[in-house]
Amino acid sequence: MESNALWLTPLILLPGVALLIMSTSTRYGQVHADFQGLSDLPEEVKELARELLFKRSALFRNTLISLYISVGLLACSSLLGGLVNLWLLDYAWAVAGLTCLGIASLVFAAIELIRESLLSMVLMEEQGRQLENDGQGVGK
Repeated sequence: MESNALWLTPLILLPGVALLIMSTSTRYGQVHADFQGLSDLPEEVKELARELLFKRSALFRNTLISLYISVGLLACSSLLGGLVNLWLLDYAWAVAGLTCLGIASLVFAAIELIRESLLSMVLMEEQGRQLENDGQGVGK
């Protein structure tokens, strides 16, 4: 591996991870706002919505933790790469290992975001069905 690539490669991934952290944090905050809006929902939907919001918040928490771990691993990998580049060229495998762990953490975060998106869709479908049922009851 070229000496500069050893410590630069993990740094190249960090802006993408930072963008994921920002968007996930925003969505996590929206779940908090959705919890506050539960009181406005009909009783039939409220329990399911509460359960799904708890599941979504757990997925967001897992995702954010994984993304933060990824940032730490990639930063350590880059730091180690810089040190290896300066002094210990025989330990390049450690930099590659930390980079792979950081990427694995990103993959886990992506899986958690996919799971959250599916849960979010279930909640929206249920709320849509409830609105449809309410609309049919009003016209009768």
